[in-house]
Amino acid sequence: MSISPQPAEPEPAPWRLTKALDEKLAELRGRGLQLAWIECSRDDLTRLIVEGGEAAVRLDPDPTRNLAWYDGVEIRHSSDRPLTWVFLRGEDPTGEVSAHVVGPPDPDRAPDDPSAGP
Repeated sequence: MSISPQPAEPEPAPWRLTKALDEKLAELRGRGLQLAWIECSRDDLTRLIVEGGEAAVRLDPDPTRNLAWYDGVEIRHSSDRPLTWVFLRGEDPTGEVSAHVVGPPDPDRAPDDPSAGP
């Protein structure tokens, strides 16, 4: 009697910052929130360009303005925060700015844990 080898489980696709950020922006826009700006660490800015190509992060066409854009949202470098943060208005009833972090999943938390974040 011959035993057929079991097919290997497919490897999950590696986590991609561009995909996670695109999904977060779509979610927030879908909720009708006003996206104010994005802040990224140097590593994450580099990752966005590597994953999405040179067109992922666009410089402002006005040479007098030192701005960059990701999917129509101003993107800034932040040396104070790790990961990528999306700042927005409309979530806090007081009108204050709030933020959502975008980063790789935490391997130490269960995937169905609502506090697991991105």
